[in-house]
Amino acid sequence: MCRKHSLGIAVAMVLALTGSPEVEAQCVDEDFESFAVGTIVETEVDGLTFSVVGQSCGGSPTLYLRIADDFYGDSFTNRVLLIDAGCPDFSPDYLRMIFYNRQADVRFTLGPWAGTYQVNTYSTVSGGAPVASQSVTIPGTGFVDVHFPVQVARAERDIRRIEIEANADGFEAIDDLRFGADNTPPVIQIDSPAPLECISGEIDINGIVCDGDGAYDRDRLEYMRMWPDPQTAWTLVREFVGQEVCDPSPLYDWDTAEQGVIDGIYALRVTALNACGLATTEQVTVRVDNVFDQLELRSPAAGDIVGGAVCFDGTALDMACFDHYEVAYKPIAGGTWYPVDYAHSTYTSAVTDDILAWWTDAQGLADGDYLVVVAGSSATGATTNEQIAVTLDDTPPTAQIETPISGEVISGVVTITGTANDVNFYDWSLCFYDPSTQIWSYIDDDSGEVTNGFLAEWDTTGLDPGSYTLRLRVRDRAKVGCGIDVGPHVTEDYRAVTVSSGMIFSDGFEIGDTSGWSAATP
Repeated sequence: MCRKHSLGIAVAMVLALTGSPEVEAQCVDEDFESFAVGTIVETEVDGLTFSVVGQSCGGSPTLYLRIADDFYGDSFTNRVLLIDAGCPDFSPDYLRMIFYNRQADVRFTLGPWAGTYQVNTYSTVSGGAPVASQSVTIPGTGFVDVHFPVQVARAERDIRRIEIEANADGFEAIDDLRFGADNTPPVIQIDSPAPLECISGEIDINGIVCDGDGAYDRDRLEYMRMWPDPQTAWTLVREFVGQEVCDPSPLYDWDTAEQGVIDGIYALRVTALNACGLATTEQVTVRVDNVFDQLELRSPAAGDIVGGAVCFDGTALDMACFDHYEVAYKPIAGGTWYPVDYAHSTYTSAVTDDILAWWTDAQGLADGDYLVVVAGSSATGATTNEQIAVTLDDTPPTAQIETPISGEVISGVVTITGTANDVNFYDWSLCFYDPSTQIWSYIDDDSGEVTNGFLAEWDTTGLDPGSYTLRLRVRDRAKVGCGIDVGPHVTEDYRAVTVSSGMIFSDGFEIGDTSGWSAATP
């Protein structure tokens, strides 16, 4: 990205603070060591003017502030800024500093003569009463080669002039001067993303990185995963050098997908440094969600035959930024997608290994082949779906016993005929019920369809005479109801018959046991 930052805005902010163009911050003291001994210093230190006030020699010679070894040309390595000797060899004159810009904090060391120094601070470059005064006493007598630390601080940021005068007509000297220093760190403001905001793909980090009262150095964006599998080191995304942004603007772009950032919770950290090495750090926690985490349809399975109160069971879950999921259907031949439950076009609660939706319309639809889709969406727009084809079969199979007829008296081996069929036929079975034992007993079964034909032979020999019930049970291959372990459609047909141990004539008259009869018996 190209950082959008307006230099005009930054300058306007500085002018509002200082009233004139800002001088680059001095982050180390001016120790005067870079000047040659004897150098006159008036405007050679950027940001202020030095002068000697009083000119006790009447202007000839003119008195200056000069670089001197501490003291009087001794071969010391510590160089200072010292007022010239006066006329005769004493100095009723004093040292003045005028700053180009309003200052909040000025620091220096003062000496080297014993005595009391008066330090007056003004808010104007000339005239006016001091806004602050302080006395600095260096103990001892005469030259002691001592430099006392002095700090002049004004919360109002109105220091424009400082005048220093020794009360014993000594030769004022200063060293280790520091002014215009940037004592405040940069300002960071993260406007977006918001805390715990769900993000995906390439996003902008917007806000401010600015140091309005000094020289700006650099800023950088880093991230670290907090969940899952927390990281222990920060990863650099981008760094800009010397490009402060003092008006809300895009600061960085972070392409989470391109950088292979896995979904989870992350800390984003912005660090800004000024030229003095002062740093500010701000963090915001976000949720990265490039992929909808988990979508699984456990039942029905692809190709299943379903019917009855059909439900869809499985998981629709996005740990970071779940928004909703949908379950819809349409004929496999084509058409419009419809919610399986018109009362719930979307579902806004995540589900784990449980019922996702009920197909409330299934029992009103024509049997046939349908497509069903389960689609999950996160708050960032990440989506995934699972689509299967199922066959809707809400028509139960046909089960009909044709012979024997209801109420018929039977004996011996009886032929049972009837119909057992279905579009999605599975099997049929025949049983009889003995009320004396209250047990259903097996006659026969098969996995082949029968239409108006032979089913089985029932050998009633050995059964006690009495009333019995025949049952034909036919099953199809549909999964009816809700869940993983569901049964098929089942249709049953019953016939009540009477089993006799004797011969049965065509008119239904029973003559009993004839095994002991002969033709000669009258």
